[in-house]
Amino acid sequence: MTTALSDPEAIRARFAEVMSDRPGKLQKHVKRVERGALRLAAIHELDRDICAAAAAGHDLFRHCKDAELIALSRHYRVPISEDELAAPIVLHGPLAAAYARETMDVEHEEILTSIAYHTTAHPDYSLEALAVFLADKVDPRKMQRDPGLFAVAAAAEHDLYAAAAMFLERRLTSQLNNGLPLHPLAVASRNAFLRRAV
Repeated sequence: MTTALSDPEAIRARFAEVMSDRPGKLQKHVKRVERGALRLAAIHELDRDICAAAAAGHDLFRHCKDAELIALSRHYRVPISEDELAAPIVLHGPLAAAYARETMDVEHEEILTSIAYHTTAHPDYSLEALAVFLADKVDPRKMQRDPGLFAVAAAAEHDLYAAAAMFLERRLTSQLNNGLPLHPLAVASRNAFLRRAV
C-alpha cells in the first residue's frame, strides 16, 4: 500500500524525481519558477514549502503535444471543456494535478489546486498559489521576450492580486485583439483579483 504524500517537502522531492526525465529546457524553467516563487514567498511571508512544491510540479506535462494532452487527460478523467479542446495546452495543469493525485498519491489540496490552474489562475487561489502563478508568468526568459512583463514582476513585489490581475488583463486583451476565445476561468480570476487588489 502506497503512503499518501501530504508533506510539501516530500511532495517537492517527488515532483523533482519525475521532472528529471523531462526535457532539459523545461527543467531549467521549473527551477527558475521555483526560485521566483520562493522570492515572492519571502517578500509576502508565505509558506515557502508549499510554494516550492507547487512550482516543482506545475509543468510535469508541459512538453506534451496537443493530442497527447487530450488523450492523457481523458485517461486520468480530467474534465475537458470546449475551451480546452480549442486550446489543449491549458490541460497540462489539470492533467499534472490529476496525475499527482492518482499515481503519486499526493494529498495536499492547496498544492494540487495551484498546479491545476496555473495557466488560467483561479478566483479562489491562495496567496501561495498566486506566487507560483506569477513566478511562472514572469520567468526571466519570458520577460526577455516580452518586456511588458517587467511591470507585472514589479507589481508582484507589492500586491500579488494586483499583479495577477495585470497579467491576466494583458493576456485577455491580447486574445481579444487577435480574435481568440477567452477562457472563463481567466476572466473570472481577473475580476476576482481586481476586487481583492489593494
